[in-house]
Amino acid sequence: MKICAIDFETANRSMASVCAVGISTMEDGAVAESYYSLIRPEKDIGYFSPMNIAVHGIRPEDVRDAPDFRTVYSEMRSYLEDAVVVAHNARFDMSCLRAACLHNGLPVPHLEYFDSVTLSRRVFPQLEHHRLNDMCDYLHVELEHHNALSDSYGCLMIVVHVMNLTGIYDVHELLSACRTKTFTL
Repeated sequence: MKICAIDFETANRSMASVCAVGISTMEDGAVAESYYSLIRPEKDIGYFSPMNIAVHGIRPEDVRDAPDFRTVYSEMRSYLEDAVVVAHNARFDMSCLRAACLHNGLPVPHLEYFDSVTLSRRVFPQLEHHRLNDMCDYLHVELEHHNALSDSYGCLMIVVHVMNLTGIYDVHELLSACRTKTFTL
């Protein structure tokens, strides 16, 4: 079974204003492939909020020559196909994917996903915080926080650590054992 961890960064408060995506995959128990791209948001939603720039450091000039979402989406689809998708704070990332697809007139992919925050809370209840950077620190996973590729890899490593801890390597069995629900987009 393929697991695909995904992370988006946005230019502003609009979920459709994705300006970067990172994807890390695991197949048959091994980290398989990764994908990263800056994304040039559409002009009507392409302004960059100073608050967002302060978080991820991506500026308008960084995406000037980047592909648009339509181009990136065509590349992303192969990673998402036949995968269970995971994101840390999945509501945000799935909302970004949905909003960017709808804004660009693209079909919203039908996929199964879960949230690694929920998984982290179930497996590591003793921790005060379950933010991605806190979980990666706890699990000794190197993280360049708010770099979409690094964040997707950190998210995937949470799942890998939980698999190794429990000895359960089938993602559906793992989620069931850890009382973590899957959702569909």
